[in-house]
Amino acid sequence: MKTLVSWNPTHDVRLMDEMLDRLFNGPGQTNAAALLPVDVLELDGRFVVRAAIPGVSPEELDIQIEKNVLSIKGEHKEESTSGEAKIYRREVAYGAFSRSIRLPENLNLEAVDAEFKNGVVTISIPKVEEPKPQQIKVNVRS
Repeated sequence: MKTLVSWNPTHDVRLMDEMLDRLFNGPGQTNAAALLPVDVLELDGRFVVRAAIPGVSPEELDIQIEKNVLSIKGEHKEESTSGEAKIYRREVAYGAFSRSIRLPENLNLEAVDAEFKNGVVTISIPKVEEPKPQQIKVNVRS
């Protein structure tokens, strides 16, 4: 008996991308641009994007919408260590990061709201209600 296994090609591509990042960035280094995790969801008639950005203040963020693309940019700045410090492991990513997300067409971009709390920026955009189809009774003359 054969078993069907679902295959997700994007998972394999993501794994390959992570392996190449580790290979070319060297030991203990990571690509800061790849480390901006986001949640994208629809909640209570709003399109919501949440991005985890610990260690970055709201003033250091650049959030823009251009041609229906939401862009989040910033930089994780490295804290200086004394010259005598021995570093045994470095997993925190430093450097510039950016993430772009294509937005759906049915949003009210004039009413965008962003909130920064506990290292997470939440960008909320209300959806535009689509006009409901109208039914018109047409009288036929005889």
